[in-house]
Amino acid sequence: MGETTSSVTRWAPWRVAPASGFEVDDPTGRGSVGVVQINERQFVVLNTFRYSDEVVENDLLTKLVRGGMEEPEARAAIDKARTFVPREDNPTDLASVPRFMRWFEDSYGRHSLAALIHDELITDTVNSGALGSDTLSDRFFREMMRTSGVPWLKRWIMWSAVALRTRWVAGGYRRWSIVLWLLLSVVGIAATVGSAGALLFDRPWPVSSPGWSFVVALLMIFVAAPLWGRQWAASLIAAVGALWLVPAAAVTSLAWVVYRVLEWTARTVGLR
Repeated sequence: MGETTSSVTRWAPWRVAPASGFEVDDPTGRGSVGVVQINERQFVVLNTFRYSDEVVENDLLTKLVRGGMEEPEARAAIDKARTFVPREDNPTDLASVPRFMRWFEDSYGRHSLAALIHDELITDTVNSGALGSDTLSDRFFREMMRTSGVPWLKRWIMWSAVALRTRWVAGGYRRWSIVLWLLLSVVGIAATVGSAGALLFDRPWPVSSPGWSFVVALLMIFVAAPLWGRQWAASLIAAVGALWLVPAAAVTSLAWVVYRVLEWTARTVGLR
């Protein structure tokens, strides 16, 4: 791919994951990425950095050309997509991990630079990022996490989360397909947990036998997958992950609500 260096640029491997493919413009040569906190939730990144991995870039090139881009245009798009240039108007909250999911993954880690690039590729207007495809940008995010050493299941769950957002923001039938998938997921999770509990504790089950209900609930995961279109694999990961992520997130959310109530009580009685 084309170079974006200048005479004063000094690229160094990202010190957090030197073999990740990420290179940082760091005059010290240490590969450090500096950030400045500008308010309670947002930061400004100080360094330019880029992602370089020939296999991943060639995969992107192939998909863009198949999608109708001329090769020079596709190479320019990839060069722009893989490079993060700090600006005053692009503050970040790092990875946008909901508070109730921070037990699973922090907003920073080996995925940090991949998340920053992904945020630049996903704009308020559908498919208007450098790659011209939010779906492809999501895939790029997953591949950057892979080479950065994010474990398989974790990166696929994080990919399924951004893929869910992509289909929702696209609107139209894609949004309605997600609504239907969510409804089926609620039924499936309830049936899976309930029938599994009935099997384990030898309790009565109101619909057929708990064994058959358990099998049917698991099959619903595959039946509902096409509702995600080309990102059907994200549907499978999301469905399997939801079986244990949703209950844990619900407990975490309840604990957060209790904490907020206690803080409100403390303020009400004048405690500082």
